[in-house]
Amino acid sequence: MSPQLFLTVVKNRVITLDKRWLVLCLLLVVSLIYWLDEYTGQLTFFAPFYVFPVAISASLLSRRWTIFFVSLCSLARVQVFSQTFPVGSSSLMVFDIAQSFVLFAAIAILAITIQRMSQRQSRYADFLETHLRHLRRQKRIKASIRRALPEDADEIVEVAVCGARSGGLSEELSNTVLQKTIAKAFRQGIVEGQTIRDVWIGGKQKVSVEFWVSIINGRVAGFFMLYGLDSMNGSERELHAMVVKDDYLGLGIGSAMTDFFCMHFKNRRLFAACKPDSKMMKMLTRRGFAFFCSTDNEYVIIDRHN
Repeated sequence: MSPQLFLTVVKNRVITLDKRWLVLCLLLVVSLIYWLDEYTGQLTFFAPFYVFPVAISASLLSRRWTIFFVSLCSLARVQVFSQTFPVGSSSLMVFDIAQSFVLFAAIAILAITIQRMSQRQSRYADFLETHLRHLRRQKRIKASIRRALPEDADEIVEVAVCGARSGGLSEELSNTVLQKTIAKAFRQGIVEGQTIRDVWIGGKQKVSVEFWVSIINGRVAGFFMLYGLDSMNGSERELHAMVVKDDYLGLGIGSAMTDFFCMHFKNRRLFAACKPDSKMMKMLTRRGFAFFCSTDNEYVIIDRHN
């Protein structure tokens, strides 16, 4: 038997044992109420105390046990009541039992309803707490997004290498010599705001370029790069790359940068070059981007009209 299976069996037995003890305790409580009710006779009535075992069984035990304790308490209550106030006919006895059963059943239903409401409120409170933590984290991440500085270039290349390893960017970035060249080009692009790129109509042109980074604990956790479409310096922008460093995956940085890109440039026509079925393409598709065209390499172009 595996350790996990053994722990599961032990846990189930402990739960079963706990329920057996609870059933035994409730039976003792019902017996005690019945004895007190019968012992005191007409001096006082303990029948209202049957509410407690009924409510507890409804809250903590199965529906079978709930019905059992509702029935048991009804019979016990009618038995003592009939001795104190004899009933003349069996039909009245049946009516009294049915009346008691309905009363205790209503109490059980009320206990179950309260328990379910409490569970729903607890789940909703947990949801609100989780959602609030998520919003706070997203707010901190969005506040960390800024325009890149020249000194960020080396760290941007490190993040880009992570993207190459995960398949989001070209594998050529694994070349150390190429990394130094790219870092120099990124630094120059950050300073000048322009770079040379292959344009869709063919050839190379100097276009505007923007680098944005997400800074977590003083380090570049992710970046995205925007290109102009051509040398005409139009308002259109192409999201050419977006990468999050491996150490910061799962924190919502990619989603925050995507939202920032869509909102910060919402008055422009936006494009993005993505690999098919990549995370970036899925995030942008959920934000209204659609297929625009294919390229000669493995990328596709998607766009969004504002």
